[in-house]
Amino acid sequence: MKRLLLLAVILLSLVLSSFAGKSPADYPLKVHILQQMWASHNVRYSEYKATGWGNIWADDSVHAFEFTYDCSFGLRKTARNEPYLAKWKKPQLRLALLASQIGKSDKYHECELKTTVHEGVYILGAGGISEMSQQNYKAWKAKHDAAGAGQPGDATVSSAVSRLSIASTPDSGEIEIDGEFMGNTPSVLELDPGEHSITVRKAGYKAWEKKVKLAAGEIKLNAELEQDGSK
Repeated sequence: MKRLLLLAVILLSLVLSSFAGKSPADYPLKVHILQQMWASHNVRYSEYKATGWGNIWADDSVHAFEFTYDCSFGLRKTARNEPYLAKWKKPQLRLALLASQIGKSDKYHECELKTTVHEGVYILGAGGISEMSQQNYKAWKAKHDAAGAGQPGDATVSSAVSRLSIASTPDSGEIEIDGEFMGNTPSVLELDPGEHSITVRKAGYKAWEKKVKLAAGEIKLNAELEQDGSK
């Protein structure tokens, strides 16, 4: 009888722990997603698959990494001062990344990335992503910090940035910038100045599309979604 009671207590504790809230304090790493390519992002079936490139920070060290994932929510390119928090499940190979649930500041969900870590650091410029050696990155960062360009941990070449705050009615729409999934509404995104095609999609609603020419600074957009009567 005691053994059965002990087994029941153990099973109950395992069930409770699986539903326990996730704490950002348990995720000591910082991750910037620079680019990704979608294999699938299906909001109806909560299926999001992608491969991509980014940088991962552990204290003062930074390394480029490639990743793939298959999760129930989609990741987005990170704003310069808004990295994801993460922790290793298997060092260099499997990374648990923490993301806020939409509209819930104290609720989080986790996505596991399969990773390949590089020795260098990725730099995102006008010509795309390139990998820089650690020595060259330190010299580059020191030069940019001295000039007041960029932010701590930033690995983006351009210092001018447009800060786009985008919402939708109703919310939880999928945001695409220039054909690339960038997250869900509401979100604040940092983009290079210039012309961009912005699309917001949500199941059961017509796609909302707009072309905007962004300058450095802040801009707010709200996508009023119309129900799709054809479905």
